[in-house]
Amino acid sequence: MNALRCLPILLLFAAAPGGAITITILNADGAGEGFNDPAPALPVAGNSGTTLGQQRLNAFAAAASYWSNRLSSPVPVTVFAVMDPLPCSPTSGVLGSAGASSFFAEFANAPRPGTWYPAALANALSGTDLNVGPEISARFNSSVGVGSCLTGLSWWYGIGTPGPVTSVSFYQAILHELAHGLGFLTVVDAQTGARAQGLDDDFMLFLEDHSTGKTWAQMTDSERAASARDTGDLHWTGPAVVAASGLLSSGRHPSGHVQMYAPPTVQPGSSVSHWDTALFPDEIMEPAATASPADLVTTQLLHDIGWPTQAAPGGCVRDATTACLQGGRFEVKVDWTTATTNGAAQVMSFGGQRAENDDSVFWWFFGATNFEMGVKVLNACDVGGAGGTGGKFWVFVSGLTNQGWTLHIHDTRTGALKTYSNPLGQLSQTTADTAAFTCP
Repeated sequence: MNALRCLPILLLFAAAPGGAITITILNADGAGEGFNDPAPALPVAGNSGTTLGQQRLNAFAAAASYWSNRLSSPVPVTVFAVMDPLPCSPTSGVLGSAGASSFFAEFANAPRPGTWYPAALANALSGTDLNVGPEISARFNSSVGVGSCLTGLSWWYGIGTPGPVTSVSFYQAILHELAHGLGFLTVVDAQTGARAQGLDDDFMLFLEDHSTGKTWAQMTDSERAASARDTGDLHWTGPAVVAASGLLSSGRHPSGHVQMYAPPTVQPGSSVSHWDTALFPDEIMEPAATASPADLVTTQLLHDIGWPTQAAPGGCVRDATTACLQGGRFEVKVDWTTATTNGAAQVMSFGGQRAENDDSVFWWFFGATNFEMGVKVLNACDVGGAGGTGGKFWVFVSGLTNQGWTLHIHDTRTGALKTYSNPLGQLSQTTADTAAFTCP
């Protein structure tokens, strides 16, 4: 078995159910600083902490829970976490940096020989703890909004809700960095194209340059270096992402391949190991923080590189922005748009319980207690024909908003996708589609 120690990836800002991963946060800050800061703080949306340190830890725990409830591993994951001053100026700065603490190759149950896998994933695939110490190392910028660091901005410690326009979501930054630590990165040198110790890594296997038709595994070092700067042509080709890419309205090739970040000048820590900024809706793994990023293809990328995902019986994977109706057969997502921003709608909760049953789900856009719309998928297969031959699955939609929204319902059994939308500035109309999906 081979092991490789690695450097973190950067996130920049410019002007558990059964089978879940157990993710443990190792707070490495000293007394009175960072995650232990005793400064009083007023509770904010989704975060009841009353000190700065506790709010930061609450946000970290929520982000860890997000991935814990999407991916599966029999081996716990430990995250070494600190807050320190990171490179910053009045108009740009590093929000955080994280990555796998080590990579492994040639271990028991490795899917491919001669290939690096990040520690947490290698553990999940092997079923044993191959790593000594934490699997992920993460640092976050304690200077945001202080002095000349990102002047006029501050961290927002709310969870699941957009913050003021003069803030940056700490929760979203952690979500992003944990994904890097779980494997959303390559260890290929983007400037030279050289592979780490001459071996492929599991991420680069799904990279293709559309201008040449070559995958990164087929390229020479110089070809990979050129591809890392081939804006718009560096694509992700993994089957899970391709299957989900229809949810994107831009940043997607007609083949279903999705663009990766490849600016003309290599940006260490950002190039290649992020989605392209051309994607819409914005994804959580783009190189710069955005107001309300979605996760339409990010979890699918992690699945492509080998992570087992927690799927409902019908194939749908529940999370904050995804509902699974009719036994998990129908995956339901909503994207919203205002005059100034956009984001992914989230499933409402009451008393800690999701507002979702097998037929229906309630959604919120801007505030966790503010109902925006409801969606129902009704099994009417026995209506209109004996044995369900003449029936359909019906879709009903109702909204209390004049914001723009797009509803995506994916039949995971047949692959059929239905889209319903409401234009910005128009009061939502009730929709009743009694011929939405075929039976059985």
